[in-house]
Amino acid sequence: MRGLINYGTYCSINSVVQCLYETRELRDLIRRVDERDYQAPNHKNTVAPTLKSLIREMSTDGPSPCDPSCLVDSMSAYSGVRFDVQEDSELIFKCIVNALADGCGAAKEIGKLWDIEKEDSVRCLGCNAVRSIRTKSNTIPVSIEENLPDELQEYIKRHSDTTTTCDCHCANCHTRTRVEIASKVVSLPPVVCMRIARVKNIGRGAAHIVKTEKRFAFTETVDLKYLVKEPADTPTLYELYAVVAHRGTHYCGHYTAYVRAEDSWYIADDTYIRMCSWGDVKTTYEAGSNLYDGVAYMLMYRRRNSSR
Repeated sequence: MRGLINYGTYCSINSVVQCLYETRELRDLIRRVDERDYQAPNHKNTVAPTLKSLIREMSTDGPSPCDPSCLVDSMSAYSGVRFDVQEDSELIFKCIVNALADGCGAAKEIGKLWDIEKEDSVRCLGCNAVRSIRTKSNTIPVSIEENLPDELQEYIKRHSDTTTTCDCHCANCHTRTRVEIASKVVSLPPVVCMRIARVKNIGRGAAHIVKTEKRFAFTETVDLKYLVKEPADTPTLYELYAVVAHRGTHYCGHYTAYVRAEDSWYIADDTYIRMCSWGDVKTTYEAGSNLYDGVAYMLMYRRRNSSR
């Protein structure tokens, strides 16, 4: 494990990359990415080969930190985002994973590692007609509103059935009416990324976007069987292996990563990496008395039976 250089706005990118590096399922697949598939002059999506090169460099011993600039350049070419200001770590994660899914060969398989398949059951409250829609996502949002549990396992138990209502045009009764949408997970991937919704809009404009430091606890293992629509033979017990934490306000702050490697926890803060404890990781449950203490923002779990 090696640190990563921060050129001023890269802390969110560096933190996500450290988490991806410790995703051993990704490391196993990215060795099969063929750089020759991306050598055409008009090939703009080179995220997979540049990520492969960076991970290969991070896997070697060296006296200096690694430079993520080539990966950042490839992300910019793919997404159109310049990354000259600090970006949200979820945006970084989605940019990399979506680029991998749009890539060639083994890169597509890497992009599927986080695929969560969902089924939305849409019922018209006027004519009672029901239709089902299958969708995919690569993160699970976790809300921390006042009326919800402040511990992950209990949250999953009580909040697994997500039902919302909204106005929509019904194709059956041909009227604009209220519909009820019930969402349920159909299948879970080998690795799961959970995004804790610490940012919310308390008004109507950007000036009213705030970050909450509310306590939210999580454990090293979690059972996701409550999320799945129908019981399956696939194991649902997952182990935590990475945490992205953020300190500061919504507008200005700093990202770090806690990663588990060979049964030991480490904190990765750009070029600085040191061993830490599970107790250190748990300090990210809440900010405490210091506004600039880091709080957990993204959690990465892997299925317990995944091969090492």
